[in-house]
Amino acid sequence: MLLQSIKKEFILVFNDLHSIAVLLLMPVIFMLIMTIAMSERQGDVIKNLPIQVEITNEFEQELLLSYFANFGYQLNSSEQDASARIVLVSDLKARLFANNKTELVHISYAAKTSPPVQSLLNQHLQMAFARLKLHLYMLDSGELDENLSLEQQMAQIEQQTDSSHYIAADNQQEHLPVISYSIPSWLIFGVYFIVMPISLTLLNEVKNGTLIRLKTFPLNLQHYFLVKLLAFYLFSLGQFLVLSLIGWRLIPLLIDLPPVPFTHIGTLLSTGFIISFAAVSFASIIAVMVRSFEQAIVLGGGLNIIMAALSGFMVPLDIMPQTLQKMAQFSPMYWSAELVKGAIYGQLNQDYWLSVAYLALFAAFSLSLSGLLFSRRIRDLSWN
Repeated sequence: MLLQSIKKEFILVFNDLHSIAVLLLMPVIFMLIMTIAMSERQGDVIKNLPIQVEITNEFEQELLLSYFANFGYQLNSSEQDASARIVLVSDLKARLFANNKTELVHISYAAKTSPPVQSLLNQHLQMAFARLKLHLYMLDSGELDENLSLEQQMAQIEQQTDSSHYIAADNQQEHLPVISYSIPSWLIFGVYFIVMPISLTLLNEVKNGTLIRLKTFPLNLQHYFLVKLLAFYLFSLGQFLVLSLIGWRLIPLLIDLPPVPFTHIGTLLSTGFIISFAAVSFASIIAVMVRSFEQAIVLGGGLNIIMAALSGFMVPLDIMPQTLQKMAQFSPMYWSAELVKGAIYGQLNQDYWLSVAYLALFAAFSLSLSGLLFSRRIRDLSWN
C-alpha cells in the first residue's frame, strides 16, 4: 500500500511537464544565469564602460587620465553613448596643491550606469588623483628622475603605491565569491518550489472527488496525507541531490572554474534530509489552504519569491538595509542556504547547528499545522 501510494504520486509528478520544469529546469536556469552574471571579472566590466572625457590638453590632465586608463577604462573624447562623462578643470597642477580644496573634476553618469559601477569609477578616479599628486611631488622634489620616459615614471609611481603585498589572502577557494553565493541560493529556491506540485495534486483530488470518495472508506485520511507527503519528500530529496550535482560540479565548468569537490558528502546528504523535510512541511500548509489553481500559483509561488528576496538570494544580504538583514534571520530559506554552505565547505560551526535547530522546529511546526488544516478541510468536504 505504501509503495503503491508513493509510486502513484511519482507518476502524477512526472506526467506533469509543468511540475518538472518548475522543480528542475527553472532552478538550473537560475543557477546558471546568476552564476555567470556574478562571474564577470572587474576588469571585463571596466573594459566595457565607454567614458567620455573633456580636457584642455594640459600635461597634468593627460597624466591623470593615463593613470585612470591604467585601470582598464577606454577613454574617448567623442563618445556620445558613454556611461560617464568626465570634465577636468584647467590649471590642474596649481589647484591640486592649493590650500583651499576645490573641485577638480566633474562627473556626470548616464541613467544606465548602475550605482556599484558609479562607486567603482569614483574610487578609481580618486586613486588616479593620488598617484598624480605623488608623481608631481616626486618630480618637484627630485625623487623621480625626469629623464625617464613617462611610462617608466608611471611604473615607478604605481610600484610605490602598490599595497597588495601587505594583504595575505587565502586563495585556496578562489571560487567562493561566485559559487558560494549563487548555487546554494537558487538550489534552495528550487527545492522550496515543491509547493506547486503538492498543491496542484491535492487540488486535483478535491476537484475530481477522490478525497470525498475516500471518506466513505474505512481509511485513516491523516495517514493518507502523510504518505502523500512522504512521496513528495522522497522526490524533493532526489531534486536536492540532482541540483547539488549540477550546481557544484557542472555549472563551475561552464564558467571556467574547478568543480567543487564533495569532500563532506555525508554532511551534505544529512543536510538534504532536513531541508527537504522543511520544504515539504511548509509546502503542505499552502497545499491545504488554497482552494483554486490560481491561489496555488499566486500564494505558493509568491511566498517563495518573497522569502527568496528577504533571504538575500536576489540581492546580496550584506548590502541590504539592516532591517531586511534582521528579517532574513527568520526565513527558512535563509537557514536552508546557510546549511548548504556549511555542509559543502565543512563549516560546521555554531551558526550551522543553530540553523539546523531552527529548521527542524520550523518543519515540525509546519507539519503539525498542515495536519490540523487537512483534517478541517476533510470535514468540510461534501458532495456538490
